[in-house]
Amino acid sequence: MRWQDWVWFHTRPLSDRRHDEQGMCDVCGQRSKFLYSRWSMVSRQARDFRDDGVLAAFRRRESMWCSECGASTRERGLWRALIDHYGAGAQSGRDLVRVPAFVSLRLAEINRLNAGHDLLQILPGVSYSEYPDEDIQALSYPDGAFDLVVTSDTLEHVPDPALALRETRRVLRPGGRHIFTVPLRPDLPQSRDRRDLPPIHHGIAPGPLALLRRPTDDMLALHDFAWEFLKVVADAGFEVELHGEGVESVICATAH
Repeated sequence: MRWQDWVWFHTRPLSDRRHDEQGMCDVCGQRSKFLYSRWSMVSRQARDFRDDGVLAAFRRRESMWCSECGASTRERGLWRALIDHYGAGAQSGRDLVRVPAFVSLRLAEINRLNAGHDLLQILPGVSYSEYPDEDIQALSYPDGAFDLVVTSDTLEHVPDPALALRETRRVLRPGGRHIFTVPLRPDLPQSRDRRDLPPIHHGIAPGPLALLRRPTDDMLALHDFAWEFLKVVADAGFEVELHGEGVESVICATAH
């Protein structure tokens, strides 16, 4: 865990500690404490929500950080989806990267998966890149290059998410999967383009902690996705399956 992340995870209102939970981490496999923080969403982000219950759910989604490896609720959910499809008895990401069927995959990690990034990097068939250095709307990889593409909260920062999904479909073999997360907003009747709205950057910290995570162009949210975004995924050439519930859902898109 980077020291900047450790500071952010442990600097929070004292009253937030009552929301902490004990559990087994789906990434590192350790019994740990999951740390809640209302500061996982800065005040500008919080004011954008239309429902207090949805806001509370998103705060849990973006925090509940594992005290051992730093994985958030969202990150643990993504690894649980990977384990469900490829695990063969694995209990955590640390186990999964030793499962022969998973080790043999040709896998693209587009944008760092934070707590699980180092685990993926030991795989022989992984290709790692960062958006926008590798433009997910115009990928440099050949057709059918991968068995699996993994992204985490990336498409909301892309000008044309539908194009990015079609490109992801192109680089997957038939039957390959794109397993990913995006923020799905049940408080919105439909998805919206944010480019004419006040700017919001994801992943930044409040107050003085913002020095640890500064707003950058690639963190600027360009879209808010409602549930009909799943149809956009299907229209790009995928069969869509959800893992988890509500705002913590992970999308598994299997290429036709």
